[in-house]
Order: sequence, then C-alpha cells, then structure tokens
Amino acid sequence: MSDEGIAMSSVSIDLPWYAKLVFKAGRPVVLVAALLMSIPGEIHLAVVAGWDPQVAKLMPVCVSVYAACSAVIADVAKRRNLPTRQSALIGAVAALALALCAQDISHLISQNYMHSSAFLVGAVSAVPPLVVAHMLHMAAAPAVTASVVEVEEVSPEDDFEEDGQLTLIDGETGLAKPKRRRGPGRPGKSPAEVKAAAERVAEEGQKVNAQTLGEALGLSARQGRRYLGMLEMI
Repeated sequence: MSDEGIAMSSVSIDLPWYAKLVFKAGRPVVLVAALLMSIPGEIHLAVVAGWDPQVAKLMPVCVSVYAACSAVIADVAKRRNLPTRQSALIGAVAALALALCAQDISHLISQNYMHSSAFLVGAVSAVPPLVVAHMLHMAAAPAVTASVVEVEEVSPEDDFEEDGQLTLIDGETGLAKPKRRRGPGRPGKSPAEVKAAAERVAEEGQKVNAQTLGEALGLSARQGRRYLGMLEMI
C-alpha cells in the first residue's frame, strides 16, 4: 500500500487458451531445452581442461545452471532493493558471459578452429572456485534490509509509550526493536480546566470541537480531541 493508502491490485488479462499454454508451459520447456543443449559443450570443455570425464559432467552445473540461478538472484535482489543487488547483477552478467564463452570455445575446439592452451586450461579450472565464492557470498547476504519507520510525535500530555523517535526494524526478524519507555510526563488537564475552557469557547460563539478546545487549552487539535472525550463524560 502506498503512502496515500491506495492499495495496488493486479490486472487480469484474458488470453486465448493457446497463449496461456505457451505462457505457462513454454518457458520451462525452453529453459530445459537450452540447458540440455549446453551440457555437451560444457562437459567437453571441462575434459579439454584436464578433468576426468566423470567429474567433467558437473561443469554444466557450474556454468549454465549457475547462470540461471544468478539471473534469478539478481532479479529478486533488484525488486527487493537488497544491499547485494549490485553484486548479484555483476554475477549474473559474468555467469552469462561465462556460459556463452564456454559454448563458443568448446565448439571451436571440436571443429578444429582452435586448440587448447595453458591460458584456456587455467581459465576453465578457475570456474568452480569462483562460482563457489560468489554463491557463498550471496547466501551470506541479508534476506531483507533494515527499514526506518518514523513514529508520530507524541506530546508528554498523552498516555502512550512512544517517544517521538525513530523505530528501527530488525532486518533479520522484521520486528521492531524495543524502545525505551517514557518517564512520567506533565500531569494532564483537570476536568475543571477542561470544562472552563469549553465554557470560554461557547461564550465566544464558537462550536466546541477538538480544534477549538485544544486552542483554549493551549494544546493541539489532536490533544483537544482527547479532552473532548473527557468533556462528554463530565
């Protein structure tokens, strides 16, 4: 809900059945197909870099799956305005570039357009530790950001615990941190004072309400509303 108290609502779009089918089923099918097509090239690249063929089968997880995860993490971090959104975006771009390079280099080698080199072996060998480091960095990041909520200022006349300060919301639990309790404030207006103020307002030909009563008592309209309730009980 916004500051003006307007609730956000979703808009429903009536799509044809085939469009709904493509929208719901098409995306996961395309994702799975793209990942499956990426697997052979990434395994081949790992074998060229010197990994055992059995271990090399894990390379697609470090490249294509990592790229997909990074893209999702970056999108979530941006939407929630998390402090790691910049790191997540950089990781997503790097993961995409890594996946593209892995496919290109693997196919260039398999078609004899290029050959392995010390630089290529070193670069491919560095992929798993870099992926592990980035994923651990993202896992250790806070799930939410701490928010500061401004509390309405309260006069010492009011019998509330708020102290007019800012309340800090704990980023881990989402709960407000305990605030110090107010000490006893000045004594409130007596019923006699309230009644006398109301009579002065009436004598001036004004309607007795929260605004006029508060002014007569030297208080705000909000505090006058409180004493207006007291006046009705006198």
